[in-house]
Amino acid sequence: MSFKLEQSHERLTMDDHIVSEEPLEIWLKHPLKHAGKAGLLLTTMRSPGDDIALVYGWLHTSGLLDVRSDVQSVTHTGSARIKGHDANQVLITLHPQSRFDIDSAKSQGASHLEYVNSGCGVCGQRSIDVLLERIPASEPPSKGKLNAHDVLSLASTLRSQQGVFALTGGCHGAGLFTLGKDHTPPSELIDVREDIGRHNALDKLIGANLSSLKPNKMSQKTAEKAPEYGVVISSRISFDIVQKAAMANIGIILAMGAPSSLAIELAKECDICLVGFISQKRINVYTCEQRVV
Repeated sequence: MSFKLEQSHERLTMDDHIVSEEPLEIWLKHPLKHAGKAGLLLTTMRSPGDDIALVYGWLHTSGLLDVRSDVQSVTHTGSARIKGHDANQVLITLHPQSRFDIDSAKSQGASHLEYVNSGCGVCGQRSIDVLLERIPASEPPSKGKLNAHDVLSLASTLRSQQGVFALTGGCHGAGLFTLGKDHTPPSELIDVREDIGRHNALDKLIGANLSSLKPNKMSQKTAEKAPEYGVVISSRISFDIVQKAAMANIGIILAMGAPSSLAIELAKECDICLVGFISQKRINVYTCEQRVV
């Protein structure tokens, strides 16, 4: 319940929809180490829902673990209490042959745990350097093009599919689309995910569609060339958004908000087309301008 103060200074009592924000504990265990006991990896804040997709997406975009060779399963394991608040728990079970060791300073991912936090994707120069090293070399994209109408249409479709935002006005959205071939219009949005954190919304989207975004080498050999993917997001474009897109082989980022200077630099380095400030009357193209016609 909330109060709305009118210009007449009359106070009206009304019901209000509020977006949920709750802690999520992410636990990790190796079946052959530490007697198979799980240890807490980190606690993050998110909007409940799509937790498994969120963890898979975060694991992939952080480069902490290879979800194909290191991770055997990711499961919900119920709820616990954190300082008086309910906290859902997700358990990552490593493959028995995984060499990852959370307690070892020499582990390939252990240093990354020092600066994982829930407020943003990365913080500090050290984390930026590590994440840049983890971005894989990808095959040259198909260089599909968009026109201004395509950009506006995708942004409008994202808004119309943000059900939680329509109720609360308090969460971000991320939508996935494929680029059309031979200058045909792009497909409609394949999937839309929402979260109170913009980086969480993108991780949920990537985690839920990881098999399409990063097909295994065997399927790539037997199938025709994979389509090029783009994302449209409701937020501004920060460095971590571009970094996550690069890790997931996403070639175009469309955003309602503004990009940061570092986001533009990374997009140029990764050959990602960056479009911001999408509104009914304008769009700003910051990188790969030849791809927006």
